[in-house]
Amino acid sequence: MENDKPFKINLDEIIRTLSSVAMTLRENPKKALKSLRKIGKDIDRQIPYRDGHILRVTEYSLAIAEELGFSEEEKVVLEVAALLHDFGKIGIDESILLQPRKLSEEEKEEVDMHVMRGYYMLAGFNELIEALGGVKHHHEHYNGSGYPEGLRRGEIPIIARIIAVADAYDAMTSKRPYRKAMSKEDAIRELKANAGTQFDPEIVRIFIKYITKKK
Repeated sequence: MENDKPFKINLDEIIRTLSSVAMTLRENPKKALKSLRKIGKDIDRQIPYRDGHILRVTEYSLAIAEELGFSEEEKVVLEVAALLHDFGKIGIDESILLQPRKLSEEEKEEVDMHVMRGYYMLAGFNELIEALGGVKHHHEHYNGSGYPEGLRRGEIPIIARIIAVADAYDAMTSKRPYRKAMSKEDAIRELKANAGTQFDPEIVRIFIKYITKKK
């Protein structure tokens, strides 16, 4: 299968493209996002699980934003954050990400660091600064038990709360080395069970309404 073939990402080329994207983001967001979507696709081909995860998370996130009444400018910021939310996984040992067993504490710490790694790798692009809240904080929990800073409720940027729900749903409904994919119904039940603790309950409600209608 094509998804099983390794694809070596050229990080220097990605950074150069990001620099160009950042410079054109405000003047020509459509052109910038077109380039950024290619970056998202390239990252998807490099880091496990090479299955379109980043693009689906972006689609789900934008659907939530539409229901929340985001402006076009706010949608651009969200899309940038969603496309780059796993940027920090570039460089993590693939054998860790593809473990068919529960990760050791050391391995889990390495994976969890992807949010800060991505944040620091992108922090030099001042034009992307609004989107970096989504990259850095999409693993915070609504009750304050997440990482990296233990933010809670409204302290967590809205774009990060959106990406958290979209990211979790797509992870649950996708096959992983350590488990089978959940059904849509089971994933929805899991989101409901964790609304108010891990996830913003209003965003869960909006997303479930969207995904229930989606064929």
